Amino acid sequence: MWALVFAFLTVTLLFYSYFIKRELRKLRQQVKEIPKYASFGSRLSFDFREKELMQLVDELNHMIDAFEDKNRQAKQMEENVKLSIAGLSHDLRTPLTSINGYVQLLNGTRDETKRMHYVKIIEQSVKRLIDMTDHFYDLARIETNQKEMTLASISLSTVVEEIFLSFYEQFEEQNIELQFPEQLQDTQIIADKFMLIRVLQNIAQNILRYAKSKAVISYRNEGGDLVFIIKNDVKADSKVAVEKVFTRFYTEVSSRTNTEASGLGLYLSKKIIEKMDGNMDAELNGSWFILTIRLPLNRNQL
Repeated sequence: MWALVFAFLTVTLLFYSYFIKRELRKLRQQVKEIPKYASFGSRLSFDFREKELMQLVDELNHMIDAFEDKNRQAKQMEENVKLSIAGLSHDLRTPLTSINGYVQLLNGTRDETKRMHYVKIIEQSVKRLIDMTDHFYDLARIETNQKEMTLASISLSTVVEEIFLSFYEQFEEQNIELQFPEQLQDTQIIADKFMLIRVLQNIAQNILRYAKSKAVISYRNEGGDLVFIIKNDVKADSKVAVEKVFTRFYTEVSSRTNTEASGLGLYLSKKIIEKMDGNMDAELNGSWFILTIRLPLNRNQL
């Protein structure tokens, strides 16, 4: 009797051992092929219904999911940087060509009036180069997750006034009227002040390039956010495509010969706002171009 039981258990164990080894060989082969097929959604499978081994396969599949996700993020970052470098290289040629041309003109004339004019244009081109490289540096750090936000409680209306009023002379020169709310509420938001200033500078420069005669600023509380709205009237011949304003290297001039804009300003601004747990949208309502920014309120102040 016991001999039969022992024989049965031995045979059962041999079969169990055989199936386990067979499945482990299959599993080993699948693991070897992970680098080749993982990006196509391939997953490990295990036919033998053994609890511990099935749990092991599940854990390995979770590891594959995490690997694929990180791999996709790395490829997207690489593609973003490549696109930025290509776009920046293209746009750098305009100011560099301008500088080179006007330096030659400067060397070839003794007329002081012309020389002063050429120097002014060279200075503008140099400033454009600096702005573009600053934008690209910020963008590269954000898209490769090298830029961490230093979040703190900030009075948005105070920062907005400071930045927009720093452009006051330029707005005056272009006859653009700035309209602030009559009554300001000192509402605190959670944001990175340095990066918020970058966003506001980009918006102010965008208004200077494209506004017709007026820019209106307003605020409202909505849920747990402070909504900041800046709208400007657009010129009659404006060709702005509102669905593309947050596209990398988009400018109103489709030929990209616009010497005043790199096309990175609003794209970068949206990235920065999203990095601060906010949101940035644009719309065209009649003759008004409207930017809406939502940033989280400092709940401790509420």
